[in-house]
Amino acid sequence: MPTFGRWKYGVDREATLHAYAQVERGGSARCDCAGCRNFRLARARVFPAEFLALLDSLGIDPVKDAEVYRGGRVETDTHQYGGWYHFVGSLEETGDFPTVDFGGGFSAWMCRATAPSLSSLKALPTVQVEFLATAVPWLLDEPEPQ
Repeated sequence: MPTFGRWKYGVDREATLHAYAQVERGGSARCDCAGCRNFRLARARVFPAEFLALLDSLGIDPVKDAEVYRGGRVETDTHQYGGWYHFVGSLEETGDFPTVDFGGGFSAWMCRATAPSLSSLKALPTVQVEFLATAVPWLLDEPEPQ
């Protein structure tokens, strides 16, 4: 059984791939606020290779997040962001486990799906993968919000 941190899960990668192929864009791509536009530019710099490998193993398209939010400015030109994805599967062992720290201010965890998901996943049994990034650069050529 696959594990991520202390979570044990089952995954239907093919069903997840199929569901992600059914949607054109993820949540941050459907929003035109400065925070989402910045995240789309910064995502490639923010997601560690190991996190991208996890998403790939689950069948998740990393540019099709369910939702991303900007938590605020940490310091000049650096912001905190969080967000989540879903995959078709189940949590076989879950709890209030420590997040998985990827370094560089990036961590992730799994939980039962409770947050809004992509429309193609709504009727399927899903698991939520959440992330928190505390060192996202401000890349837009416009004033950064506080």
